[in-house]
Amino acid sequence: MKPTNELSRVLQAGKSTRTFARNLAGAIALFGAVGMTQAGVVDPTQPVAGSTQLQLAEQWLQWALSIDAASNPMLDTTGAYAHVNNLGPVFFVAGNTGGSSTRTFTVPAGKPIFFPVVTAYDIEVPGAGCDLQCAFAWIPYVGGATGLYARLDGQDLLTFPSYRQTSTAFFTVDVPASLSSVLFGGPPYVGILDAIVDGYWVAVEGLTPGPHTLEFGGTFPDISFTLDVTDTVNVPEPGTLGLLLLAAVAASARRRPVATDAVSVGT
Repeated sequence: MKPTNELSRVLQAGKSTRTFARNLAGAIALFGAVGMTQAGVVDPTQPVAGSTQLQLAEQWLQWALSIDAASNPMLDTTGAYAHVNNLGPVFFVAGNTGGSSTRTFTVPAGKPIFFPVVTAYDIEVPGAGCDLQCAFAWIPYVGGATGLYARLDGQDLLTFPSYRQTSTAFFTVDVPASLSSVLFGGPPYVGILDAIVDGYWVAVEGLTPGPHTLEFGGTFPDISFTLDVTDTVNVPEPGTLGLLLLAAVAASARRRPVATDAVSVGT
């Protein structure tokens, strides 16, 4: 990694600064090399970032149904809202409510992604008294899904026997009124409600830096529902932020006496 002319001049400030800068640059280069590894698809029976993939499927629904309609990633047509409330250890990629979507967004290097190929859910009306079997009776068509596909840069991701994740108990979602009006016609489907989810999900570890094309979708023939998503996923070089930090630290060292200053780097 060749430093810029400005950075080269800054590093003349003294031996301590040169040593620190060299060590930090080496760490950045090593982190960048690690980030270049393409880990691929995670076995659907294995956890990701400490959660089972069924837990992730339920967390995904909690995320997707918690965001106002105006900025909801499922209703997003460009990718502008892909990051809304999406700050956990796994990056959730939104599907849609039917039809085709083409979006562009950025995912941090090395961060796992998790997305629904096709999925269905049931939300219970408060006080209805519906048990788990009753709730699943509302979504009997998942097993009949057809035409399932998931590709990353043209490579098939559906390489394991099954990607299906099915709730084994109710969990809660918190639905804002604006989203409820769009998806369910409004009350009584507002606020904290019981839910279940059933569908097909894929987890991918460690995207390499650069642009990627993610495609996924499928059909529930019983209800004439088809989903078709094409995303451009941009992954920045993991060392970019570190290089900016290095320049800032070195510039600060140039302005102050090197021998008497200590430098602390944090996140």
